Amino acid sequence: MSDEIDSIIQELKADEIAPTFLTRKKEPESEKLTDENVGEYVYKKSSELVDSTLSAVQSLKDTVLTGSDPKEIAALSTLINAATKALDQLNKINLQNKQTKSNEEMKKLEIAANSKKPVLPNTTNVLIATRDEIMNQLFDKPSRREKLQLTDSEIIEQ
Repeated sequence: MSDEIDSIIQELKADEIAPTFLTRKKEPESEKLTDENVGEYVYKKSSELVDSTLSAVQSLKDTVLTGSDPKEIAALSTLINAATKALDQLNKINLQNKQTKSNEEMKKLEIAANSKKPVLPNTTNVLIATRDEIMNQLFDKPSRREKLQLTDSEIIEQ
């Protein structure tokens, strides 16, 4: 009986999957994080996170399909949820960057179109006149003003 148990244990040990998602690769020291390289850093680390999460999902998927441990199923579900959220965030960042680039291109096109419009020359001619004088000039009418004549008048009291 003990030989059968030992053989089953040996078979199970032979079928183990190495946890490749838990091993950490040695990376050369990267340069310090600054405002200029923060976008590149976020993309790099996010892609590494998504890759490791997806490989962990693949490893756990085989384990969950062969067994029915509720903890393993919950862990797989959490990993899938995390990978989905990470990919969604990367997609939002990508769409935002594309929108920014298209807005910049549209602004450049608007500026180029507006610069091609003819510019009216500046004039330094100034005309000072009353409204009536301008209207008379426009319509070529003689002046409506009548000359007043002063005469002696008598005041009558009542």
